[in-house]
Amino acid sequence: MKKYALILLLASACNSSETITTSRIEEAASRVLEYTPAPGQFINNPQAGFPADPPITSPAEAVAYASARLALGGEPDAGAETVSYGYVSLGGWGGYIVLGFDTPVPNTGDYDLYVTGNSFNGSSEPGIVWVAQDADGDGSHLGETWYELKGSEYDNAVFGYEATYTPQADGTADWTDNRGGSGSIDRTIHTQNYVPAWVQPLAYTGTRLPDNVSVNAENGVYVMSAFAWGYADNASSIDGAGTKNRFKIANAVDADGNPANLRQIDFVKIQTGVNCKAGGNVGEISTEVCAVGCYRTVTRTE
Repeated sequence: MKKYALILLLASACNSSETITTSRIEEAASRVLEYTPAPGQFINNPQAGFPADPPITSPAEAVAYASARLALGGEPDAGAETVSYGYVSLGGWGGYIVLGFDTPVPNTGDYDLYVTGNSFNGSSEPGIVWVAQDADGDGSHLGETWYELKGSEYDNAVFGYEATYTPQADGTADWTDNRGGSGSIDRTIHTQNYVPAWVQPLAYTGTRLPDNVSVNAENGVYVMSAFAWGYADNASSIDGAGTKNRFKIANAVDADGNPANLRQIDFVKIQTGVNCKAGGNVGEISTEVCAVGCYRTVTRTE
């Protein structure tokens, strides 16, 4: 009887007039889990949506701020006189934001993730994208293993890089790294304190990408060049026109550079990858994030 019933069911399905279609849709990340920027000119800045009073002083307040900013949606207009979209700045090298998905994002071998920034031709501030799985199932990214999504500059990068920032009396910050280097986050036209009070200590680890700043000798304009592919807030030709960068989970590598072969991921982290600055009041290279999400395949029966 069970075999006979199965045959009838299959026959009914084959003789139906229903049409099954599949499509790819965009789905925003469901929640911000951590917002830990490095010092930078847009940290605590009202133009970036920070409250003037009371200021943000705790990680929970920072997460609420970042969540509200990214919820504004919209895309940047480089010619606009006022900011009409939501974005968060990650500050100088090492600053990052972590977001999570309610449903795991599968590795399709195609583009699985996207990050919208505010880059345009001549103004890229590349951020590295990392992914992680909720291995213990507790919904938290803490303690999980992060895998870097390999981009075009992977072979030119510095791994195991560390930088520590020291606040200065004028509200800016100096930095030293684990390679004997040092530098500063310089004040530009923005007058507020550049240091995130909710981040202690101001110490960051990750991968440092090559410097991407040059100056046009003829007109003195500073240019922040795009990398070929694989970074956020990066006006790469491979992603076409606009400000949305796309990423493949299939490009995830472990700490030794070997393919991670992840079946799916639950968390994504975007981190400022370049540690350099430009003159002309451009300031530090700081990755900006406007939206983060994934692509999902949806099946419909009509």
